[in-house]
Amino acid sequence: MSRETYRRRSRQGKTGTGFTLTDRGPRFHRQRRRHRHRERAGKNRRRTRAATARPERLWDHAVIPYEIEANFSGDHRALFKQAMRHWENHTCIKFVERGFEHQHYIVFTERPCGCCSFVGKRGNGAQAISIGKNCDKFGIVVHELGHVVGFWHEHTRPDRDAHVDIVTKNIMSGQEYNFNKLTDEEVNSLGLAYDFESIMHYARNTFSKNTHLDTILPQEDNTSKRRPEIGQRVRLSQGDISQTNKLYKCPSK
Repeated sequence: MSRETYRRRSRQGKTGTGFTLTDRGPRFHRQRRRHRHRERAGKNRRRTRAATARPERLWDHAVIPYEIEANFSGDHRALFKQAMRHWENHTCIKFVERGFEHQHYIVFTERPCGCCSFVGKRGNGAQAISIGKNCDKFGIVVHELGHVVGFWHEHTRPDRDAHVDIVTKNIMSGQEYNFNKLTDEEVNSLGLAYDFESIMHYARNTFSKNTHLDTILPQEDNTSKRRPEIGQRVRLSQGDISQTNKLYKCPSK
């Protein structure tokens, strides 16, 4: 397997290559480009989801070849395959063991980042999906595979200010960049709603100075006057499924 070198994104939030880490352990979020974006909040609450807008990041024919490094146990291998089957059972995404004919593929590995993955297909050979200690849970692996498929974190959508409030004062020092918004150049607008239930959404206290303090506060629902729950790591939401099928033009099941 080819070796890859990753450069950590600095605390100042310098740009990177589309490498994304989850909300557990030391995380960082790297974007291919960064632009200033002024949000037109309130005009359209059903605008975009956090799917890649770059067609070159989509996997050809919705097929994702994979390898699993030999150091993982049989239980780990079974867990990874269970998470891949979850995606296959609900979308047209297919995971296949990498063959000689597959130039681009993912490698289940363990890197210092812990839980991390590139967003979509890099297009230059092997790319890592790191499943480190405390990341070996079904929902977390499904989440990381979501990045592989082509999804950013839900709260980084350009229209997020119409749905959640970021409580900057409660964010751990040095982790503020994890809450930066993406632009329309990075996020594909497919007409689907912001998904509080997405497996790609941060929890309310992600990167909080104190677990009792909110860093992301969902806005109250206009009808129920309740704040939606966020941050589940149980299963793909219906929104995740619909977005994937639309992004990859999946035939109806």
